[in-house]
Amino acid sequence: MRVLVTRPEPASARTAAELERRGHEPVLLPLMQALQQPEALAAPPAPDTAFLAVTSAEAMRVVKTLPDDARRLFLALPLFAVGRATARAAREAGFTDVSVADGDGHSLAGLLIAKSDQNPGASILYLTGTPRSPDFEARLQEAGRMVDVRECYRMVPSIYPDAAVIEKLTPMPDAILVYSSETARRLGELHERSSEVLDWPQTRFLCLSEKIADALPADFHARSRWPMEPREDLLLLLL
Repeated sequence: MRVLVTRPEPASARTAAELERRGHEPVLLPLMQALQQPEALAAPPAPDTAFLAVTSAEAMRVVKTLPDDARRLFLALPLFAVGRATARAAREAGFTDVSVADGDGHSLAGLLIAKSDQNPGASILYLTGTPRSPDFEARLQEAGRMVDVRECYRMVPSIYPDAAVIEKLTPMPDAILVYSSETARRLGELHERSSEVLDWPQTRFLCLSEKIADALPADFHARSRWPMEPREDLLLLLL
């Protein structure tokens, strides 16, 4: 099966390798790219910081760029990751005390609230990027938790000439893997620019979550599916 991988590098290369292992033909077209902002981590964690939260592996790549002395201050904190992939990136970055939520911001917030019940006044350091969903921070704030937000990367669109997109999508992939709401919206833009040339109605949209599928253009909704949990291994089972 011909499968379009839209997630940013370096994650897209890992997904492509897994698709090849399963006998599929991956086509790489990252629609977003991360611009690191390590200056957001120049100041050390506040003295009252008890937990560190991350919702993306990209934040861990920024931590790995820090000087050793600065990085050790972050590595000393217990880390709470949104899901398995982010937890794996955290361990690769050097974190040893890693807890894993069920793959979304809601479950990560619930895990942190439960862990901090004995010390609700302690601060939670959140390493994140922009744009992002507000759900995680909103739930923590509703529970009265203090959150120190550090935006250490920014996701920006990857720009391709129309001719390059058409060449990449010819023949049209059987399935497109969609990992974020921003990517879903970018697919809508690509569709508008190429709908007269490419056979979009033949492809399926396999999204990491229902929320991401909702960000697709309305015409794509009937051909979108998502796993019961926002995990890539479950997503690939939909192929």
